[in-house]
Amino acid sequence: MIVESRGDDLPLLAVTTPDLALVFAPSCGGRLLSLVVDGRELLWRNPELVSATLTPIVPVAAWPAGTAGMSSWANLGGSKTWPAPQGWSGPGEWAGPPDPVLDSGAWASEWTREPSSVEVVLTSPDDPRSGLRVTRRFTIPATGSSFGERVTFENVSATERRWAIWEVCQVATAPGGVVVVPHDHDPLELDLGSYEGAVSSSLEGRDVVLPFGSGVAKRGYPRASGSVRYREPGGASLRLATAPALEGEWPDGGSKVEVWLQRPTDAPIASLEGLHPTAHLVELEVLGPLTVLPPGGRSELEIAWSAS
Repeated sequence: MIVESRGDDLPLLAVTTPDLALVFAPSCGGRLLSLVVDGRELLWRNPELVSATLTPIVPVAAWPAGTAGMSSWANLGGSKTWPAPQGWSGPGEWAGPPDPVLDSGAWASEWTREPSSVEVVLTSPDDPRSGLRVTRRFTIPATGSSFGERVTFENVSATERRWAIWEVCQVATAPGGVVVVPHDHDPLELDLGSYEGAVSSSLEGRDVVLPFGSGVAKRGYPRASGSVRYREPGGASLRLATAPALEGEWPDGGSKVEVWLQRPTDAPIASLEGLHPTAHLVELEVLGPLTVLPPGGRSELEIAWSAS
């Protein structure tokens, strides 16, 4: 296992094993920015901001400032952790992205190496809007193409807060790829937003299958078993899995898993604050239950990652 820091304008922390190569960007919202398996990059990174080697295309100081809604969001890509529900109607909703702390702030980072694994810990600044300090703890084994993530929300404010942990992973797609949402029971699909084109799903048994490239849309799955997977005909795949609590309330109509599908559009989408999709990508999203956090209270979500 090799652990190294590199980059000046965009500091990076890289962990390499015989089976995986992970690169974290602590200064950009504590992101996991790159995940390579068998030479294939599985995460989407914004080619307008960083090169294939993760060096900035333009200086980081010249990236969009994030001061005018989604149209000004510097969407770097990768996988990040946000609070849910998302919204702009009051303090009980997370009004991002963009967001200067949890999405694009400078997070602290540290790592330790054991004989059988490397642990990387990314910790956000204290966020005055949400009242949260977010910690992402990754455990990467010496061998194998699976690893673990434990997310912790801590209420560092003086008032009670209510949030769900929300992991948002942007995946680099290829022709023929699909997203699969496993279900143990008959599925329920919620239309959380249809913005351009037309997106339709099909079933493999009880599992929902979503192709990409036909539109821009968001879907939610209240009855999902807790995992979501991107797969390609050639064998490449990425799976995020949780073990949902038996009881609780989830955001967005009870969605335990959500999927964002995107293709380039001719014009910005007005209902998304002028967001202008310029790339093909999908987001694999897993959520924990909404949890009331008193001052000093904590919640956690364990996420199992599997790649091939």
